[in-house]
Amino acid sequence: MKTKAWYAKAPFQFELRAGELGEICEDEVLIRVKACGICGTDMTSVKSSAENWEAIGHEIAGVVVRKGARVNHVVEGASVTLETSTFCRTCEWCRDGRYDLCNKGPSFWGRNFSMGFADYIVAPKEAVVPFEGLSFAVASLVEPLGVAVDLTETVDIQMGDDVLVLGLGPIGLMALRLAKLRGARKIYAASRSHSVKRIETALAFGADEIIHTDKTPLESYLFDRGGVDRVLVSAPPSTIPSAFKAARTGGVIGFIGIEYGAGAGITFDANEFHFKKLQLRASHATPALFFPKCIELLKSGAVDGDALISHTFSLEEFPAAMQALRDDRGSAVKMVMVNE
Repeated sequence: MKTKAWYAKAPFQFELRAGELGEICEDEVLIRVKACGICGTDMTSVKSSAENWEAIGHEIAGVVVRKGARVNHVVEGASVTLETSTFCRTCEWCRDGRYDLCNKGPSFWGRNFSMGFADYIVAPKEAVVPFEGLSFAVASLVEPLGVAVDLTETVDIQMGDDVLVLGLGPIGLMALRLAKLRGARKIYAASRSHSVKRIETALAFGADEIIHTDKTPLESYLFDRGGVDRVLVSAPPSTIPSAFKAARTGGVIGFIGIEYGAGAGITFDANEFHFKKLQLRASHATPALFFPKCIELLKSGAVDGDALISHTFSLEEFPAAMQALRDDRGSAVKMVMVNE
């Protein structure tokens, strides 16, 4: 099977390559990619971390074209989405019931010629999850929604908590909506004022107050209770010390994010952290979990996937879409490639 696939290299270099996928194995599935979302990780790769050429795209929905002899849970023609990684079932973590700490299972990352921004992809059967009742564009949100679920589970939002969401990218917006569904008393959303569409979406998803951090620093914001119980950080690490300031005694801060270079390090007042009895918890959704739950959240409308997708584009338009997402601070939320 021949396919076209985008390759990227920092800074902002792109090549559309043609290649051969070859025959699939007994435990593999050939998938026609119908949609793939641009993730913040893709942007980080293209900006700085991809030192060598690499295939790109992992928020994938598509159709099964062929399946190996030992693939029994999907049929040819089925609509599927792909987990980015799985647990192995045999290591000590898995056997002790902590499969959430294992990422040694099969993955499509680097497995073959193409990733998500392509015509076709080959994936191991363990990563293939069937779905019905969603458009392919919305189904491509299942993977990032799983990341948002992991973040909210990590901080363990309780009914009646006050919650601050710091960073209103797609992950932050979905986490905000999940906080509302979990019964948060009041939700604060923090973002720079130029992110107009993201702020509008935050309000539609249940935010009670918007904090424009370019106008009012978190350190000086007057929270109802003097601070919040939970902080969901999907912004750069440099924002974590401000999150500590915004948390009240006993507060829990969850962080998901990647930064390279000098920005990867932070400093904070350890005495404040100690005396306020704060907790900082890392969320890293590897292995990818919660896909059936996320499919149902999107199907039911509890999380409005269509409201998150601000732009769609074709396979050939991928470089232009990446550049637009980098430069458009006002109207861009989630950009999704759609293969017709």
